[in-house]
Amino acid sequence: MMELLGMMPRKIALGGRYSRDFFNRYGDLRHIRRLRFWPLNKVLVEKYDFSEQDASDMTDFLVPILDFVPEKRPSAGQCLLHPWINAGPRLLEPSIPFNQNQAAESVVSEKKKKEKDEREAMEVGMGNIVINLDSKPVQDSPSSGKLSKGATSSSSR
Repeated sequence: MMELLGMMPRKIALGGRYSRDFFNRYGDLRHIRRLRFWPLNKVLVEKYDFSEQDASDMTDFLVPILDFVPEKRPSAGQCLLHPWINAGPRLLEPSIPFNQNQAAESVVSEKKKKEKDEREAMEVGMGNIVINLDSKPVQDSPSSGKLSKGATSSSSR
């Protein structure tokens, strides 16, 4: 964060439980002697190929949120009012015209897909048991250990 935002205020740097492991008594990093500052807008342009304008707009939104001092950070409500977020709706249009027939077909295909998914989930849950919907109901007879026509035991597979 210090590489992006600059030096951390001494009070913040030394305020944590493990601060002494990372910072000296002046708030400088212990293990990194020369930290090179690389501002966020430059990172976005040079590393992630953002345009200058997009990088500037996004940086203007993000840098205050990342402030080291929590009291200086904007609230969620203030963030929502920022021009980068509140730039207005972007109109998205479907690539093909959409009409009532397509809507009805879409609903029907969605129902079929859902039924298929449920059927597949049930098959997975049933394991090796085969269900034949065309067969007649199986009648259990205690004396006979045989299965009626159309029913298949999981052990016979």
